[in-house]
Amino acid sequence: MGKYFHTLNYSMGDEDSSLELELLPQGASQVVAVAGCGGRVLPLLAKRPRRLVCVDILPEQLAFTRLRLALLARCEREEFLQFLGYRDGMSALQRARRLDSLGLPDADHALVSGLFGAADGRDPIYLGRFERMLQTLHRITRLMTGEAGRGIFATEGLEAQREYYLTRFPRRRWNLVVALLGNSAVLNSLLYRGDFPRNNLGISSFQRYQDIFEALFTQAPARDSFFLQMVFFGKLVDESGFPVECRADVFAEAKRALLDCETQIVQADAIETVAARSGVDFVSISDVPSFLPDDIAQGLLQRMRPALADDALVVTRGHMRVVRPDSEGFAEVSDRYLPLIARERTQLWHVHVYRKHASESRLASAGRTSTR
Repeated sequence: MGKYFHTLNYSMGDEDSSLELELLPQGASQVVAVAGCGGRVLPLLAKRPRRLVCVDILPEQLAFTRLRLALLARCEREEFLQFLGYRDGMSALQRARRLDSLGLPDADHALVSGLFGAADGRDPIYLGRFERMLQTLHRITRLMTGEAGRGIFATEGLEAQREYYLTRFPRRRWNLVVALLGNSAVLNSLLYRGDFPRNNLGISSFQRYQDIFEALFTQAPARDSFFLQMVFFGKLVDESGFPVECRADVFAEAKRALLDCETQIVQADAIETVAARSGVDFVSISDVPSFLPDDIAQGLLQRMRPALADDALVVTRGHMRVVRPDSEGFAEVSDRYLPLIARERTQLWHVHVYRKHASESRLASAGRTSTR
């Protein structure tokens, strides 16, 4: 992997994991998910899988994942929110003392405490490269759109928000921000360090970002999107936009599930981790395919196929590069989940869901049973 994969890229994340939470069946046998910073996998515990495998290639991301799981196990929700910086109430000194009490492995403790020490006043959820890029973008957004831009968050009701967007929102000045965000050279400089996946969508990056924000401004309350809050304020200012890991019901269910779920944290390639197992019935690999060479990306489903249980779901995401892998032995069932996908609160992703066909032996057995 390139330069992008050598540091803490995410501390809050760029995905709305409520989508995977809804897709995951209750009580799944074995789930494998890209860890990210832990925020995208912690909610999956709320569905009480018997085994949850969190995989990533970066030790910093896995350290943040272990941190979140330790907080889930040892803290109540309010302390969890304060420690990570979703809410005020915990000083840097208090956070350091609490970190020491969490029982993290020495290597993870050293990584996390080092990141905290270099935080320059930032709360933990704002330490990732992606989150810092959004804070840089926020300063540009504020300069270009000012109070008129942020005014869209003050509207009451979706119809009022749409009316504001169409008649009072500074759309011409906003398009300059979109043009900047849609510039691959700028994103390479601010975030991807030369590893920005090439655009294969058939439309310009500018048009793609126009479509993303058009959906965010017109299909749901702006305040409900943590991504929009970061773009316009550089931080989370309204709890309605907190990521799904913060939801009281999700946190409570995930905390209870820890008692019964076997949680594994693995530093490895996500696809190879799945391929080395058996009986996996849910896979969430985020946008990993976007960064793979074409031949490996095309074969990812076939590489994992022997390890998957019948009817297993594989969920992939793509931003500017969308991979359509060889799906022999699978049915693409994305259309069944279009309402869920439309409610994803970042709208950054093309989401694809694949279901593995039942094995021939199972189908034959079912046929024999039906003829008796």
